[in-house]
Amino acid sequence: MKFLTYFLLLVIIGLGGYSTFFYITEYKPLNQAVEGLKKENRTLTGLVAKLKKAIEEKMDSVTGDSYKKNIIEGLSKISTEESFEIRRAEKGVEISLPGLRLFNPGEEKLSSEGLLLLAKLGKILKNASTGEIKIEGHTDNTKISGDLLKKFPTNWELSVARAVNVVRHLQEEVKIPPERLSVVAYGQYRPIFPNNTEEHRQKNRRIVIVLEVPKGEMEKKTDTEVEERETREEGEDSKE
Repeated sequence: MKFLTYFLLLVIIGLGGYSTFFYITEYKPLNQAVEGLKKENRTLTGLVAKLKKAIEEKMDSVTGDSYKKNIIEGLSKISTEESFEIRRAEKGVEISLPGLRLFNPGEEKLSSEGLLLLAKLGKILKNASTGEIKIEGHTDNTKISGDLLKKFPTNWELSVARAVNVVRHLQEEVKIPPERLSVVAYGQYRPIFPNNTEEHRQKNRRIVIVLEVPKGEMEKKTDTEVEERETREEGEDSKE
């Protein structure tokens, strides 16, 4: 009976030792490996999420450029036919319309030719998403004289009147929502050429339509640029 008791005791001790040995040599390392994989998986999941966000923000950051490209493509055919200039600007697209194409000399009312030109442009402007449309009035430096002085004491008043008439046409005839429209008058003070020849003065007399990228897209682009700059700065700091 004592022998059986000792034997069972030895078996129990042996099993306990084996269990300890198995835990140390097999289970514990395996469990640590599993925990390590779980941690690595969490890290990778976080990296994937950050990468996805970065890609989405990068796509958003070029939306402004895509917006400009689409507008320019729509305007290109008309600009070739009607001989006006279009170009990309920081905030959107600028359309420069010669004053003689819109107004008769010394007048602020749109000419019949100007009405036809704005009718062509209006369709594109109206369908250009929700971007704001700013109308800039520009003149040359020729002083107002004669009977015109009663209506326009200076070129400021002339540039304002012309820009306002363009805006009113876009609102009332083209049906562009007025909250998208604004007027800026520069008079003679933003020339694109020196006012030293008639040709140059003629080019300075113009209406510029600035079609801005929707604010939401610009804010996304700005936020992305700021984050990219901060990331670069952090990388440079870590190198130091």
